Amino acid sequence: MVNCSSLGEIRKNIDSLDMEIVSLLVRRGKYVQQAIKFKSNYSKIEDKKRVDEIIAKVTSYSRELNFDPTVIEKIYSFLIEVYIQFEKKKFLNP
Repeated sequence: MVNCSSLGEIRKNIDSLDMEIVSLLVRRGKYVQQAIKFKSNYSKIEDKKRVDEIIAKVTSYSRELNFDPTVIEKIYSFLIEVYIQFEKKKFLNP
C-alpha cells in the first residue's frame, strides 16, 4: 500500500483498485455460473455450510492482514447472497 499525500491520490488509488476488484468479481461470477453444471436441482444452489466456510476463511484472512473482520464479513455475506441470486437466475434461465 502507498502512503498518499492527498485526497486526489487516495481516490486515484481506489479507482485503480476498483478496476481490479471488478475484474476479480467477474472471474468469480464465471466460476459461480460454471457451478450450475454440477448442481442437480434448484435446492442445491444455496449451501449454508459452504457459505459459513467462506465467511470463516475470509474473516480469518482479514485478521491476518490486521483489518476489521466485521467489515469483510458484511461484504462477503452480501457478495455471496448476490451470487446465489445470480446462480438461481441462471439455473432457471440457462
